[in-house]
Amino acid sequence: MEKLIDLHTHTNFSDGQYSPNELIKKAIANNVSVLAITDHDTIAGLEYIDRSDFENQIKIINGIELSIKVDKGAMHILGLGIDYKNELLNQVTKELKKKSIRATFAIIDRIKKDYNIIFNEQDLETLLKANRNIGRPDVAKLCIKYGYAKSVSEAFKKYLIDAYNKTRSVGKGLRYDEAIDLILKSGGIPVLAHPKTLELDKKDFLICLRKLISCGLKGIEVYHSTFLPEDIEYYTNIAREYNLLMSGGSDYHGPDIKPDISLGTGKNNNLRIKKLSILDKL
Repeated sequence: MEKLIDLHTHTNFSDGQYSPNELIKKAIANNVSVLAITDHDTIAGLEYIDRSDFENQIKIINGIELSIKVDKGAMHILGLGIDYKNELLNQVTKELKKKSIRATFAIIDRIKKDYNIIFNEQDLETLLKANRNIGRPDVAKLCIKYGYAKSVSEAFKKYLIDAYNKTRSVGKGLRYDEAIDLILKSGGIPVLAHPKTLELDKKDFLICLRKLISCGLKGIEVYHSTFLPEDIEYYTNIAREYNLLMSGGSDYHGPDIKPDISLGTGKNNNLRIKKLSILDKL
């Protein structure tokens, strides 16, 4: 059986379901031979990997997915192959953790005002003390616990997308030039994640992409669980035209968070990545 590559996954140190070691075991079971752990705005989970246990079974790429401040849509930049012990990176991610708390509690306040959704003080205290970054999936789980929604996706659709858009100014994130510079200084490769979420037409997307490249962007995700075959073809051509490294991954969070996305194989088996140009640089 051919080995698979998955360079975009999340653990419970951001908004994923499984611990780093559980995720790696699942990746091995799913025939993934190269795995990048790319938690949102944190590197905390990378310290907890039992690397010697997996040495001969899988190649683990240290990564991060940085949230970028934008006026519409969502921009995320992956840092692949980072040195997670880098002093600057650790300093910035500590600040990002504080920002994640402010942004999450702004959303909790918003849904309280708009929908009269109220959570127990003890649950909120638990969020404040969490040894990881918190975000909308945590609020979604509380919505389920209190009967306001039946699933994470329902909570997002009913409350959290709207609340996020209303609290964007408080939102976590870096400027794209700051994020790219941070990744480069941490020894990593900056990659534009799931470019469709920018919600830009082709002309504006290319204007944006050129700005990112001028700041040092090195790669782009040409494979993602949400991409249709025509998307993959389009972003592959973009990567070739702009001499960008090609990357890709499932964006796996776990069945409780994103039930339709499988580790290594994506959505309805639409990935199965066996070769990527970026691996030559990692």
